[in-house]
Formats: sequence, C-alpha cells, structure tokens
Amino acid sequence: MRLFAALTAALLKALLIVGGLMLLLFAGALVMGQAGPHLRQVVETPQRLHELQNARERDIVEAARQLGLATTHQARIVALDRQRELARAAWEEETRKELNRIAMAAHNQAQETRRTVAESRRAVEQSTRRMEARYCASLNPVDWWTCRTLRAQIERLEASAALQRQAVARSARQIETRARQDAARFRTRAEERLNASTAELEAHLQESNAALAELEASRTALLAQARSYQAEEERLRRERWLVLEFQKRWPGLLGLALLIALSPYIRRTLWYFVGLPLLTRARQVQLAPPLPASDEDGPEASPQLRCTSAERTLTLPLSPGERLLARPGYILSDRQGASTALFFDRRAPNISFISGLTLLTRLDGTQAPENTGKSDTRTPEIETPREVLLGSPHDADAYLMRVDLHDHPGLVFRASRVVAVRGDIRIEARWRLFNLHAWATSQVRFLIFSGTGSLILEGYGDVSAHTLTSPSSRAEKRQPNVLGFDTRLSYSTRRAATFLPYLLDPEREPLVVDLFEGRGTYFFEKNPAARQRHRSPAEAVAGFFLDAIRRLLGI
Repeated sequence: MRLFAALTAALLKALLIVGGLMLLLFAGALVMGQAGPHLRQVVETPQRLHELQNARERDIVEAARQLGLATTHQARIVALDRQRELARAAWEEETRKELNRIAMAAHNQAQETRRTVAESRRAVEQSTRRMEARYCASLNPVDWWTCRTLRAQIERLEASAALQRQAVARSARQIETRARQDAARFRTRAEERLNASTAELEAHLQESNAALAELEASRTALLAQARSYQAEEERLRRERWLVLEFQKRWPGLLGLALLIALSPYIRRTLWYFVGLPLLTRARQVQLAPPLPASDEDGPEASPQLRCTSAERTLTLPLSPGERLLARPGYILSDRQGASTALFFDRRAPNISFISGLTLLTRLDGTQAPENTGKSDTRTPEIETPREVLLGSPHDADAYLMRVDLHDHPGLVFRASRVVAVRGDIRIEARWRLFNLHAWATSQVRFLIFSGTGSLILEGYGDVSAHTLTSPSSRAEKRQPNVLGFDTRLSYSTRRAATFLPYLLDPEREPLVVDLFEGRGTYFFEKNPAARQRHRSPAEAVAGFFLDAIRRLLGI
C-alpha cells in the first residue's frame, strides 16, 4: 500500500507539473498572440523612426542642394543681366568713340581744306597787291598792258580757285556724308550684335527663371514632405516614448549597471592589493599592558578567567545576593521576582544605551533568612543557589558559553554577543581612531567588560575559547569568526592568503585575518553566517547601513 501510495503521489505530482506547464504555455501563446502585433510594432518603431530620420535628412540635403542650384541660377541670371548692361554700355561707349573719331576726322579735314584755301587766297591777294604796286601804278604802257594781262590771269585764277573751293566743299560734303554713312553702318552692326547678345541673354534668363521656378516647386514639395515626416516622427515619439527613451539611455544604463555590478570586485581587488598591504607597518592595537614573563604561572595559581563548554541551553546558578541581567526572552526558567533594568551599567548609561544594553530583565538570587536574635541550637539552614535556565529565543543554532571573571582587567566583546551578565561587571569604551588595524576590521570603538562576575556569550554553530600561554605565542583566526579577546593580547590584522576565493565569495573567505600575540584568551564561533541566513531580505536591506554603524561602534 505504501508503494502504491508513493507511486500514485509521484504520478499525480508529474501530472500536476505537466498540466501546469501546459497551462503556462497556453497562457504564453495567448499573450503572444494578443501582444504579437504590438510587440512587432514596438520592435519596428525604432527602425521606422530611423528610416524617417534618414528620409528627412535626405530631403533636407536635397532641398539644400536644390536651393544651392537655385541660388547658382539666380547668380547666373544676375551675372547675365549685368553682362548685358555692361555690353550695352560698352557698345554705347564704342559707338560714341567711333562717331567722335569720324566727326573729328571730318572736322580736321574740313579745317585743313579751309586753311589751305585761306592760305592760297592770302597768297593770291599778296601777289595781286605786289603786281598792282609794280605794274598798275606805272604810266608806262607796257606796264599797264602787263597789269591788265595779269589782272585777267588773276580773274582766271580766282575763277579756278572758286571752282576748286566748290570742289573742296563738295569733297568735304562727301567726306561728311561718308562719315555719317560709316557711323550709321557701325551703329547698325553694333545694334545687331547687341540685339543678338540681348536675345541670347533673354533666352538664358528665361531658362534660368524656369529652372528657378522648378527648383522652388521641388523645394516646396520637399519641405512639405519633411514636415510630414517630422509630424509622423513626433507622433511615433509620443506613442513609443518609453521604448525610445530606453533605446537612447541603454548604453549609459548598461555601463552604470556594469559598474555597480563590478564595484564589489573592484573594491575587493583594491583592498587586497593596495589597502591591506599597508597594514604590515601599522602599529598593533594594545588595549591593556601585556602580562609580564614572570607571571607565566600566575593564571594557574590564581585564575582570573574560566570558560565553560558551549551549550544550546545553559544553567546558571544564582547565589543569594547576586543579580543577573539578561536580554528579554533569554531566561527560559521561572522569572519570579524579575524586574526591568533600564541600563546595564548605571555608571555609564550612555555606553549602555549606545551599545543596546537597555531594558534588560533583572533577576536577583534568593536572600538568606533574617536573624531574629533568638537562640537556636539547631544547625542553620543553608539555602541552595537559584538555578536559572538560559537559551536563545530566536535561533536554534545559537550556543551559549559562560565566561567567569575574577578581578579581570577586561575582555573585548561586541555588545550584541553578550546576552546576560552576572555579578559586578563594568563596561567601558576605548577608541582607536588613528589605528589602521581598527579601520581594517571596521571597528574603532572597543567595548571592554572587566571586574568580577560572569558573562554569557552567544555564538552560532559553536563557541570556543583558546588560550595563549607564552609571550611569544601567536594565533590567527578568520575575522568574522572572532567574538572577542583579552585586552592584554596584541591585536593586529593581515590579508587573506588566497585572493580568488575572497574575490568570488567574501563570506566564505574573508579579506581580514585577526592576529593575536602574547598571553591571553580569544573567543570565536564556528558558523557566523548562520545568523545572516535567518535574516529576511527586508531585514538584510534595511540593516545594511545599520550593521556597518554597529560594527564600527563595536555593538
């Protein structure tokens, strides 16, 4: 029957697992069927935005290129227009110069002809006056006849000169006419060249205007298309802003995430190879003078420290007149006569408050009967000590150890590991702010318990005490395992021997190893990580910074 029940249970478990997987796959198929188009749109949106951005950039580049072409055509039109104006101005200037040259040549020729005629007339007049003075004024018949003959010749010469003047006038008129004709022909040819050039320029101007209008229309179309792309891009950005924001920020987020993820390993590497090697030259922590060599046999003759074995539940005898201060919940036996103590040590309330040793349960031992003064021949009754049972109310893996002190100069413990105190135990704090070993262990305040009485320590897995008997003795222990030590021991630290185990798992291989030298006792526990495993995630997150502060203050 048991075999059948086991097989049935295994079969039902397998069927439940298969059914659950089928339901999950069916739900996943439904979700993918509904969310598939949306996911595809989400996936395609960045690509679409990229294409829109590329298209808009291409349109902007094309519009800029066409605008440049339009500007070039416009500059060409302006250059053609200016060239036409310059050609007209050059033609006018050339025509004016040519006409001036022709007019000047005709004028010079006419002036030269007039000057020649005037000179000939003056010469004739002078010759006539000399002839008249020579022959016409004489009474000689021969002279008179000669004068008359000469006058006839002069008249003929004047008639010939008149004919010559008429010929010169006709020649001047002909020269002027030819000059006008040459100027008219030159003007006609210049006008024909100017008109041809103007027609060519007008054709180029019309072509440029048409190209400019086409480019303007194309630019307007491209700008309209770019505006439509921009509108679609803005719409897609509004609809898929989360994906776009992630796409824009994921490199930085990835780098930051990698930095955060790798920061513990970077910090551990720096501490291992840079920080901890500096401790080799640091001064050791010495909280009390060490025991001299002459007192080697002192502890055996008059012991100041005794330790019991660690147990899950500890029975503590409480003699009459003694008091017991315990944390709430650690007293598992009868609490008759119990009261509340606000502070562990009334002489140091601030240290008690900062250390968390407040609101303790106080339990007094039974009192001896009062003496009434009557004689009694019987043997007086001796009252037995009261037995108190102590145990952890929170963790079944917690072990308790009793440490008995007799006029001891002091033991260093974290306040959280002291769960109960019996007798006259004093507490004081000593700071070591300028010691590198103290900062290496993240503890700059040491709580010292001294006097006569008993301390009840709590540890996890097991609690042990080890005594060094020689001044040259030396011992080392993993730093998280150490619960406390004798103040007469020299305390220092060094780094772990292996690097990779510490780098990968500092809980398994811590960085700091505690070194103790001299004569005295140090205390350690077996499994300090057990307490961490029993903490909830919320407590671990909330107590991250608080634990660092408590550790720094030795709590």
